[in-house]
Amino acid sequence: MTFRFLTLIPALFAAGCASFSPAPVIVPVEPPAQWSDVADAGQSVDRQWWQSFDDPQLNRLIDKALDANPNLAAAAQSVLQADLQLRSAGAALLPSVGASANTGKQTSWAPNQDRVTSGSTSVGLTVDYELDLWGRLSAAEGAALASFRATEFDYQAARITLIASVASTWFEWLELQLRVDVARKNLELGEQTLTLVDARYRNGAASRAELARQQTSVLNLRSAVPPLEYQARQRLAALRVLTGEYPFVGDQPVADISQATVPTINPETPADLVTRRPDLAAHEARLLAASADIEQARSALLPSVSLSAAARLSADGFLSLADPVRSVNGLLGLSQMVFDGGQRSNAIAVSESRRVALLEGYRGSLLTAFQEVGDALDRAVLYEAQEQRLREILIKAEETLRLTDVRYREGADELSVLLESQRSVFDVRQQLSQVRLNRLIAAVDLYRSLGGGWQRDDSRPSASATTVPAAG
Repeated sequence: MTFRFLTLIPALFAAGCASFSPAPVIVPVEPPAQWSDVADAGQSVDRQWWQSFDDPQLNRLIDKALDANPNLAAAAQSVLQADLQLRSAGAALLPSVGASANTGKQTSWAPNQDRVTSGSTSVGLTVDYELDLWGRLSAAEGAALASFRATEFDYQAARITLIASVASTWFEWLELQLRVDVARKNLELGEQTLTLVDARYRNGAASRAELARQQTSVLNLRSAVPPLEYQARQRLAALRVLTGEYPFVGDQPVADISQATVPTINPETPADLVTRRPDLAAHEARLLAASADIEQARSALLPSVSLSAAARLSADGFLSLADPVRSVNGLLGLSQMVFDGGQRSNAIAVSESRRVALLEGYRGSLLTAFQEVGDALDRAVLYEAQEQRLREILIKAEETLRLTDVRYREGADELSVLLESQRSVFDVRQQLSQVRLNRLIAAVDLYRSLGGGWQRDDSRPSASATTVPAAG
């Protein structure tokens, strides 16, 4: 009888190997055929997109951030934890095997009787296996696999965000450095004008009011420099934190924002965006995990079937198995919850509601992704045209300032006209600096919103074949 039962074990194992295959996620938004008013020109986005700015220092900063940023390293550990949870879920599909061994010796005696010594030794092996007839355990593994992929996608999204943050912060610091330089040059020009006004005042060619007006202008120009220097220090400190360094230690880089190239980017088609952003892929993975949770909740309504077997050797004697007694037993168990007050039915409803919520969140993220790309494209076009106009305005403003300065020295114009010409040049230079930054930030945002060159791999790794990304 025992032998016949043991011959059934392989068949029961095969019957207990159910599988879970979730239905693919249908994209809940119909993408437009093309982006509005944007020609398909420029270079495609690849994983080394930041090199398109032709800035060697930016390249070094990003490499350093990928190696040393603590938040990215923490995200890598989250992937590792999800991988371990996936392996644990896969292990539940396998039988558990236990072994035991014990030996002992005892001595007893009574008054006026000889001592009696006896011993016993036994070893045993047990096998327990839950038959996954309804797919509950395979659904649990499927949920763990989807959660692992979601965490992996989150890591990739964090990586892209970090790179974009380093690039944006670097360009912001460069622009602040340029504004500081412009402010210092403006101050130098104001001081030169003050020297001229003071000489004219001492020679009786200018009034006391003109001298006071220029002195006030110089004070205003001087007071504008320290706040800009402070902002530049703060951005540089933020950049160093992103690269895993102390914020206020180290030499200040020497660079010029005008040397950075503003790349022309090919956004391809809106439909491609769905497979090129890891955050959207993470939403899909969590939807698959939610489907697996629903399957687990439904399977919990059905009875559970388990199989256990044990073999044991025992003998009388301490540390001896001479002439052992052999025993083998097996058990096929069936259990079914009869009444739980609706807990399992409610669990199904909760899982279904969570999936609906995730689907709506996915739809919202898709709409936001299309908005981010469209906004970055519009800003790129806007600021490119604006920069061209400001460069033309600056040429005219500088020419006007040169002529006004000559006329003031000759006494043909008032000081107020000269100051107005100077302010016009100052304002245009600051606007040009800001627009240059806006163009670079728009390019960074477009690279990020297009997925940073990431491409989804739809292969499904098993619990024993997952890979965990390094911090970089």
